[in-house]
This record gives sequence, structure tokens and C-alpha cells, in this order.
Amino acid sequence: MSSLKRSRRRHSTSVRTLALLTGALTVPGVSAPAPAAAAATCSSTSNVYVLEEEPGSGKKNYFDRTLRKYVDFDPQGGGANAPLVSTDHTAKIPWTAKIVAGRAGKFYVFDRNGVKSYRDATAEGGSLLQPVSTFVDAGIEWLSFEKIWTSGDTIYAIDRQGAFKAYMETSGTKLPPGQKTFMTAPSLATPDPAMLQDLRAAQDVWAEGGKIYSLNGGVIKKYAKSGPIGSGYGVTVIATNLKDAVQGWSPGNGTVYTTTTSRDYSGIVRGYTGTGTLSSANPNVMSGLFGQVLSDTPECLAPATDGKPVVGPPADETGLPAATAETDPAPEPVPVGPRVVRGIFTLGNGKPAAGMNVLLETTDVVAENPATAGTAVLGTTTTAADGSWSFTLPEQLPAEVTASAAANGGALNVSATVAGTTSTGVPMVGLDHTVAAPEDPVTNKPTAFGAAVSGEQHTTAMIPAAAPETVFSQPTAQQEASTYAAEQAASSIGSAGPAPSWQSDNAASDAGLNPYLVNGSDVSGERVTLYASGTCHTQRIFLSSRIAYTTVAEGHAFWDTYATVDYDNKLSTAVDVAVSGGGDWKASGSVSLASNSGQSTGYTNQGPYFARQYQVPIEYSKYKFTYYCGGIAKNSYQKIIAERYKVPAGGAVGKMGADVRYKDGYNAYVDSPKNNRAYVEPGSYFQLSRGKSAKWGGAVSVFGVSLGASTTYDRDHKQRITAGKKTNYRHIIWGRSGPVSGSPGLFFSF
Repeated sequence: MSSLKRSRRRHSTSVRTLALLTGALTVPGVSAPAPAAAAATCSSTSNVYVLEEEPGSGKKNYFDRTLRKYVDFDPQGGGANAPLVSTDHTAKIPWTAKIVAGRAGKFYVFDRNGVKSYRDATAEGGSLLQPVSTFVDAGIEWLSFEKIWTSGDTIYAIDRQGAFKAYMETSGTKLPPGQKTFMTAPSLATPDPAMLQDLRAAQDVWAEGGKIYSLNGGVIKKYAKSGPIGSGYGVTVIATNLKDAVQGWSPGNGTVYTTTTSRDYSGIVRGYTGTGTLSSANPNVMSGLFGQVLSDTPECLAPATDGKPVVGPPADETGLPAATAETDPAPEPVPVGPRVVRGIFTLGNGKPAAGMNVLLETTDVVAENPATAGTAVLGTTTTAADGSWSFTLPEQLPAEVTASAAANGGALNVSATVAGTTSTGVPMVGLDHTVAAPEDPVTNKPTAFGAAVSGEQHTTAMIPAAAPETVFSQPTAQQEASTYAAEQAASSIGSAGPAPSWQSDNAASDAGLNPYLVNGSDVSGERVTLYASGTCHTQRIFLSSRIAYTTVAEGHAFWDTYATVDYDNKLSTAVDVAVSGGGDWKASGSVSLASNSGQSTGYTNQGPYFARQYQVPIEYSKYKFTYYCGGIAKNSYQKIIAERYKVPAGGAVGKMGADVRYKDGYNAYVDSPKNNRAYVEPGSYFQLSRGKSAKWGGAVSVFGVSLGASTTYDRDHKQRITAGKKTNYRHIIWGRSGPVSGSPGLFFSF
């Protein structure tokens, strides 16, 4: 299971259900029932159910599927004024069964043993699929129907011969309790041949309020009875040019929703409203929905309420401090000895790599053209008995190194390399990447950026390397499209989880991969012997470069709030370095990038119910490295390194990234640490402009590999939230990594 799926499940497993209190929606159940004596009231919410399958390219999934309940907080407005959220109510559906939804939370499940009906009993604390009836029917081949859908208590179907059928359930007169049967629906309005052809060819068919809808090729048609019962249907085209829509549903009152895919996490829900031709109400009601949609239809719909979409018992707001612009987090302490780089090298099995020579070089591109750029040797050191090492930059650095650091905001990217052979002759290499902060030649002090990003220490395992003469094969575009990185890039929702330890750049990653299995033997624990004595260095050969949009910021705004992300004037970001000994890739340290030429401006006052990442274009280069000792080539390996901010010809200086709304709202708030919470006064704002952001997993996909990134906040790089003026609820925020007044990394919104 991918980290994307794990993060999505984690953030969608605590939504409760609904009820209407004074201005907000809250209770530990579902919508509070109307008083018995009162007439039916219109609902401002409706339920949506999604049958989720494991994402993939159409492969048969021989495992149970998950039926998941969502709540639409603005069905009348097509999601324009309130969100669509997932709940923690789920049920399993065998892959051999079909399921359709009836009215008021009713379901019919068809399998080889017949038909059973269920109801959504979560309102009373029951299950999502509580059994109701078993149907006794001979001669109805439910699983063979080409299309099957419901309208109220009527089940519609089209069989393999193209015949239109309709059935209604009946208790009969002699059936035991809990058993029912079906009968042909009376006074059936039969479609004409053109309508029947439309329905058979449609990508999706659904019904609502006696009307039937079809979606095919971006066109939605509505079929309504045009005269007395049994007289047939009239057809109206209500939407065209919906090129990315693959399925749809309607909660009623002229609202129609579509999804852009049913097979993976890139699905975007779009909302439309209108009494005739549909108009766009919200082009992105939610992202990340996938699967077969089964919609419930309320008796009638009311506008969205003005309160927070609160689900479950009232949120605990006790002891919340006020967060204001004046309570920006305190600056992080300047690392001691910013000229020092350090780390730990281990064998593949985690035991110390002791007594290894560590070669320290610059990582930064010295020349404007990466194809002609080189590295500079800074010095060497030796690992201690526990595998640790440290190195202090020389007082006098080569002029090109000083210039490189100055051009990079005062941060000097350093690579650390150890190499040798195992007892069975397998070449091994350890590759770490860290940052130092030499003194600025003008001020004789490290820059604020250099000091902020230096001082990290990594533990790095040695990996098998390739022979020095190896010519590394490069994946094709088709191969890259099948990778974990491609899955991340295609998803419309951001992943909160880390990438796999190892990634293939030409196929889906193998979770069970053992990179230390060489020629049938596991070399992870073999002793590594140094190469023969002599001066060591690396030779870098440029392979190719690409520009890829990389996540560098993230903003959040839930109820009555607005998000602003500033990423102005220059880079201020650390990006993973990927390394490969010739097989799969892994992240190994990072490079920190700064510049004075970036011009992307982020976004301003987006919301409410908004949360998006922000991306800027960064150029990445892939290199082959050959390790030399005593003038003899010993091994080779590859690296993918972020180089600089670079706008592609005709490209954007920055753009919106993935949708991360699943990190906000009631459920995420309930799961958040209490010490990390605060609230923003109505009409005021809070921002992060110091410290480091949290790390984004899957910040960029390049060369078939997914890499993480983080940003250093300063006056040009900020996350801000502005509260509206509503006072019936607090505008709550909380830090991801700590209190908002400390070092939160990111903050979220409720």
C-alpha cells in the first residue's frame, strides 16, 4: 500500500456524522430526526457512498472492496458553499457482488446467491450495511445486466439483449418475515430506441426524482416522463463539453456532480447546478475521490448553513491560546559550528562502517552549464568505531567554492563519500549530502540562510555500486509512467507520508526489494575493505537535465478563513538527493538551494475550504559518478541532484500544487495534539515567517523518482491565515510538528 493511500486513510478515518445545532453541524450519530409531528423538513446535507477499489490500470481486484460514506454539506449549491467530507463509516463488499443505492440510505446487494437489502444504520450507532431483507427471486439474472441503477424503490436495468426492465420489491403474502420478492414495476414508461441506445452506450447512468440521466463523451442528458404514466420519456441535453467526466450523480434540486476518474486518486469532484442547462458551481468540490459513486436523495434540499461543518460531538476548545501575527514562532537557534559537517556511515545491516576514509566534495554546480560543471575536493576524514565522522571546512576555500556558496545564499552543499569492496569482491559506496555555512567574504559571518540549513546529521548505509565501466541504461517514458513517482505525480491530493525506502525508475517499486542481494548472496553484513591507499576523488559525467515543478509551500483555510502563501524573490528550499548503484534509487541527504532570481509570488486570500500546495520550477540533473583511488577507477553510481530555480520556456514562475484539504477540518483537529492548538481572532491573521517547514513527501517526481523537500521561512517565504469576521465559532489552527508559537513546520485549519 502506498504512502499516499496510508495518509489518505489516516486523515479520513475520524469523520463522524451530522446533526444541526445552533449554527453548526454536530452530534455523535447522524442527522437528528425531525419531530414526529412535524412535516418533513428540507435537508442541507445529503449522503454520498463510494465503492472504493484498489487503484490500478483496470486489473481485476480479487479482494473485498470498501464502501465508504461521505457527507455533502451543500447538495443544493453543488458544493459551492461547503465541503464534501469522508466519514469513518465503511463496509466491505465482495468483488463478486454488485451494489446499488436506493432512497434514504437503502442498498441492494446482488451476488450469486441472490439479492439482499441493507440500510445505513449509522444514525443510531449501527453499521453502514445493516441487513433488512432477503429476496426470493427465480429467473432474474441480476449479475448479467449491462446497466443497473435505482430511483427510489424502483430498480432499473438493461439486459444483454438491450431490453429495458424495471422492478419493485414486494413482501408478498406467504413469505416468511424478513423475506421479500420483486415484481415488474407497473405502468412502466418504456424508452424509445434512441434513448435505449444512449443508455446502453453511456459511461454512467443514474436516476433522481423520476428522472434518468446518462453521461457519455462529456454530454449529460436528462430523460423525464413527457406525459401520462406509460407515455415515454422526453430528452434534454443539460451539459456538454465535460471532457474529463466519467461518472455522475444528482442529490436533487437541479444539482449534478461528476468525477474525473473512478480508477485512482486523481479523481476530482465537480459540482453543477441549473434548472435547464447546467452551470459550474464548484470545479473542485473535493479531490482524491475514486470508485463507484452511489448517491442518496433527500426528500428536498435546503441551502448550506452558515455554521462550521462540524461532525461528531462539540470540539474541545478549552485552553486554546490566541494566535496573532505578533506570536510568530521564535527563530531557531543558530547551529554551533556552521563550518562543520558530520554524519554516520553504516554497513547495509546497520552496523558501523568503522575506519573508512570519507571524501568531502562540493555538490553545487560551479558553472552555469551543468554539462560542464565540476566538483571541488574539500578534504578527507575517517569514520570512528561507531561509524561517525565530522569535518571542519578549511579556513581558506578555493575561490570557486566561495563563489558557489555566495551564489547559493551562503549555504555550501557538501557530499560525503566512502567506498570499498566486500569480502566477496562486491563494490560498495556510501553517499551522504549535507550543508555547511562558510563565512560570507564581506561580513565574515555565516548568512542567516546558511546558518539555518546547516548542521544536520544523517545516518547513511552503504549500498552496492556498479563496475566503473558500467553504462547505465535510462528508463523510457513508458517505463517512468509505471513508477511510484508517476503515481504521486498523477494524484490530485498531496501525500503526507514518506516515499518507499527504494524506488524503481522503470517499474512499480517492489516493497520486498533487498538491494543487497548480489549474485544470489546477501552482502549487507559483509566486511568492507578500503581500496588501496592513494588520493581519492570522483569524476562526474552529466547525463541529462529536466525542469520539474516542486512543492515548496502549503496553505490552509477551513471555515471562514483565507490562506496566503508567499514564495517571493528567491529559493529557500532543501530537496532530497537520490542515489543509485545501478538498480533502484533511494534518498540520501539533501541539497539546500537559494537564489536571487526567482519571481514566483504564491497565492493570496484563497478560501474558505481551501488548502493547496505551491510549486516552483527547479532544474534537476542526473549524473554518473566514477570513484577513483590512486588514479584507478574503482566503482560507479548515479545521482539526481536539484540544481537551481529555472522557469521553462513559456512556463509558469510558480503554480498551484496538490489539494491537501484532507489535513483540515473537524476530524484532523480532533486527532491533533492539544498543545499544538490555538485560535485566530476574527478579522486578524497569523503567519509563519521563521523556522523550517515540515518536509513534504513526494514534493517532486523527476526522472521516475519521487523526492521530498522542505522550505526555510523568512520575510520572503511565509504561510499566512486570515480569519473572517464570523464570531459564532473560533477560527482554530494547529501546528503539524509543534505549537504554533514554537516550531510548527506547517499549520492546519478548522
